[in-house]
Formats: sequence, structure tokens, C-alpha cells
Amino acid sequence: MATRVEGNAAAEWRAHWTVVLAACAGFGASTIISYSSSLFIQPLQHDFGWSRAQIMSGHSIASITGVIAAPFTGLLVDRIGPRRLGIFAVAAMCLATALFSVAGPDIWMWRALWVPMSLAIVIIQPSVWTAAITSLFSAGRGLALAVILCGGSISSIITPTLTYYLIELYGWRMAWIGIAAFWATLSLPLIWLFFTSAKDSARRSSTPAAAAPPRRSLRESGMLTRRFVQLLLGGVGIAAVVVTLGTSLVPVLSSNGLTRGQAAGIASLLGVSAIVGRLGIGALLDRIHGRYLAAFCVLLPVIGVLILIYFPGSIAAASAAVLIIGFSLGAELDIIAYLTSRYFRLENFGFLFGTIAGFLGLAASNGPVLLNAVFDATGSYIPALWAAIPICGVAALLFLLLGAYPGADRTEPAGP
Repeated sequence: MATRVEGNAAAEWRAHWTVVLAACAGFGASTIISYSSSLFIQPLQHDFGWSRAQIMSGHSIASITGVIAAPFTGLLVDRIGPRRLGIFAVAAMCLATALFSVAGPDIWMWRALWVPMSLAIVIIQPSVWTAAITSLFSAGRGLALAVILCGGSISSIITPTLTYYLIELYGWRMAWIGIAAFWATLSLPLIWLFFTSAKDSARRSSTPAAAAPPRRSLRESGMLTRRFVQLLLGGVGIAAVVVTLGTSLVPVLSSNGLTRGQAAGIASLLGVSAIVGRLGIGALLDRIHGRYLAAFCVLLPVIGVLILIYFPGSIAAASAAVLIIGFSLGAELDIIAYLTSRYFRLENFGFLFGTIAGFLGLAASNGPVLLNAVFDATGSYIPALWAAIPICGVAALLFLLLGAYPGADRTEPAGP
């Protein structure tokens, strides 16, 4: 039975490491579309003549659906527990990915195929995987969140390279099916066998009082507080920069003087540095106040952006920029999830983090659309790269102004 282990971080890990492993696989599957879609831009342009912005417009459909429905996904997690939702979500994500293989020359057919993908993205929200961990870990929560979110970093290593070779060898239609089958095979067995939470255990043990948290107003949940708004806006800022760049590296690097093959190879470094950033920051979150780490991680991409601007065509410079951006990308979601769990009550975590995740998805999905719209208009990504710098500065300030964690247990509601 998965229940909270009182004691130190080592005891929590001994009791729940299999849950972390399963959640890591689930979160990796949730990022399939994020790390594969940009590699389909050139093949779809070649076959159908669409613009880059048109191809990426499906992300806007997903983001709008996500920002509306994500809070309800979070509420569902708070009510029924993450396990059942996680199993269904991964199956839906893999199926929706495979459906892209039937796309035809009508751009509206392409956009229609984003409807099932949008629904899959809604139910595979990060709140599903992080809620399980926050219910089981306290002393080691930062590192545990970091490890499960490494699933996204692992995906950023595997998925772009796998997608590139599947497209080259079998064409873009079979590539969609291939990456869907790969992630279904890798993640579904682990989730079925090991993924659970304290709430799922309470439900199975027929203790409804423990399984159903008390209903709270929006004010009591912390959603209407200044801290929640700051955390949400700071998260949107960092996602708009690092997730957009992370998911668009191949076209950005290809337009910056590198071949498509070189760009795909360098883009795979993103996952390596993201894992380092995620684990390093995750361990530090249990020791250093998260707002300082958040500010550091949101300012770091400025260096990577400046490298891309001033050293075009250099493999070494591009590699350094990707490593820097990857470090921040790795820490981004970990920090937001951790800060949400420390500033607000855990019984509202699914709802609050689900709401934030919806807006993060809005920023992350529309970022590539805007990025490629800038390219379509100017023939370059440089203007968009310059725009990222002030966004990072504002987000860092919002994090710094969050203040101390409320309450010794850090589960009391945040202040105004």
C-alpha cells in the first residue's frame, strides 16, 4: 500500500521508488508531441506546401483546450487519484499521436487531428504524475519530483533522434506510428504495475474519508492570492522561453547555418543537460529556497540565447547554447511543481498545479507558433530570440518576490 512514510528522504525512497519509476515513464510519454512535432515541419511543407506557422497551429488548439480544461483535470486528480487517469492518459496520447499518420493535404484535416491530441494532452497533465509524488514524499520531495520529470528529459534525448531516423527511413506517416508504439511499449506496463498514490491506496482500502478531501472555495485554495498569480506568471514566462526553444531547436539551428542532421544531433544534447539541471536543482530544492533557484534558472537561458545570436553556424557555440537552455528546461517544471506544493495546501495541489500547467501549456504550445510566425515574416528567428531576454528578466523578478514559505509544515495557505 502506498502511504506517506514519516521520516527522512531515504525512507521515502525505499518505500516508493517504483512509483517514481512509473511516473517518470508516464511523464516521458506525455512529451511525445513536444519533442517530435518540429521534425515534421519540413516533410509536411514538402508534401503539402503549408507554412511553418500553419503546421504549428495545431499546438494553439491544444493549448486553448488545455488552459480551459487543465483545472478540471487537477480537480479530478484530487478527487479520484492519479492512477486511473494516468493509465488512460498515456493510452490516449499514444493513439492520438499515431492518428497524425492519416493527415492529408487539407490544412483543416490536420487541425481536426489535433482535437483528439488536445484531449489527450488535457488528461496527461503534469499534475497527474506530480500529485502522486507530493502525496508520498515530503523530506525528499524536490529530488523525487526531479526524477519523475526526468522522463521529459529522457524523451528529449530519444524522441527527436528516433523521429528523425524514422522519417528518413520510413517516411513521416510511419514515423508518427513508430514513436507512438515505442512510448506505449515503454511506459504502459510500468504504469499499470507500479503507478499509485496515497489517495489511490485510501480508495482501495475503503477509507472514503481519507480519499475525499474537503471542498474549499477558490479563496481558501489559494488561487486568488498574489502568490499564486506571481507563480503562474513566472512559470508562463520561463515556459514561453525554454520550452519554446527546447521544442524548436532543430528548425532554429537549421536556420542558423547548420545542416538538418547536425541540428538534430546537437538537439539531442538538450536531454542530457536537462537531466543534469533537473536532478541538480531537484536536490537543491530540498536545501535552498526555491524562489532563488527559480530566478537563477529563468535568467540562465539569456546566455544561451545570446550565444545563438552572436555565433551562428558554429557547432561548438550551438552545443553550448543547447546545454545551457537544456539545464533551465530541466529545472522549469520541477521548480513550479515544488513551489506549488510548498506555498499551498497539498489537498489542493492537483487543482492549483493543474491550473498552472494549463497556462504553461498555453505558453509552450503558442510559443512555437509565434516563433515560426516570426520566421515566416522575417526569414529569421533572431527577432524572436531577442524578445526572449526581457521575458526572462520579468519572470525572475516575479519568483524573487514570492517571499518565504508559509508555515513550518509548508502546507498552510499562502498569504495575500
